[in-house]
Amino acid sequence: MVTHNIKNLICHNLIAFMESGEELSQDAATFIGNWILTEASEKKRSDYDIWDMVLKSYMPSTRPTLYRSCNRRENGKIASFTGSIYCAQKFSGGKGFLLICDTNEALQFAHLDQRGEYRHTFFPLSDLLRKEAQSPNCRFSKRLIEDYTKEDEYIMRIDLGRMYSCKWYQR
Repeated sequence: MVTHNIKNLICHNLIAFMESGEELSQDAATFIGNWILTEASEKKRSDYDIWDMVLKSYMPSTRPTLYRSCNRRENGKIASFTGSIYCAQKFSGGKGFLLICDTNEALQFAHLDQRGEYRHTFFPLSDLLRKEAQSPNCRFSKRLIEDYTKEDEYIMRIDLGRMYSCKWYQR
């Protein structure tokens, strides 16, 4: 069981790593590696608790358009998105729904000066992997970094009120 204190430490380390260049802790690296390598059915409540804390406190510096393919639309769920519509199509096989989020539009009214009050934010997981790959003490294998940075993955809460939802069309 992951204690609230450990969840807090991981959350703060992920944010500090991205914002100020603090070294990525072993606990945070283990959390990221486990998140990447486990199926959705294997993820634990503590994993979502950590992401919930991160998403409430992290304000990204970029504003990409993000995509997610899914079989059904679940509002409020923390999920993986991609910056590549090609990846979203590949994961879906052309079936189900495509969620599209223009993060620039979604974050337009965010209180940029009030940490912990953010809504509709996302965390650039691929950027974390690329940044850690440059570290002399990189905590991830070269293969994990090469395989998963290509997916251009982001973690974000599904908010159907701020996203476009389309059904894949087969010709």
